[in-house]
Amino acid sequence: MIASSERTLALDVHILGRAYKVACKERERSALLEAVSMLNERMEAIQSSNKSISIERIAVIAALNMGNELLQMRTERDNARKEAASVPDDVAQLQQRLRELHLSIDKVLGEPEKLL
Repeated sequence: MIASSERTLALDVHILGRAYKVACKERERSALLEAVSMLNERMEAIQSSNKSISIERIAVIAALNMGNELLQMRTERDNARKEAASVPDDVAQLQQRLRELHLSIDKVLGEPEKLL
């Protein structure tokens, strides 16, 4: 077993003007900062549409919106995977149909049968 020597960082991040200390692995730093930026933008947009809403409610709404988007993207990804999985079958069927058409053309033209 290989021991992990990866450092854990303590980052100070700001969301809606509030500071939070967040721990993350060194390799996750840029992804975390991008997530913080995305969350802050979402929360600022929600706050700007309703100034009297609490920060806790803003956070819940932002989390629900982002969670919904994530679920939609997963569904789209799964559908794309299913469609991609059927492509080899479609290609095989198309190849078989092309062979059949080729044989039919050869018969009509009176040439020897050839396979693609």
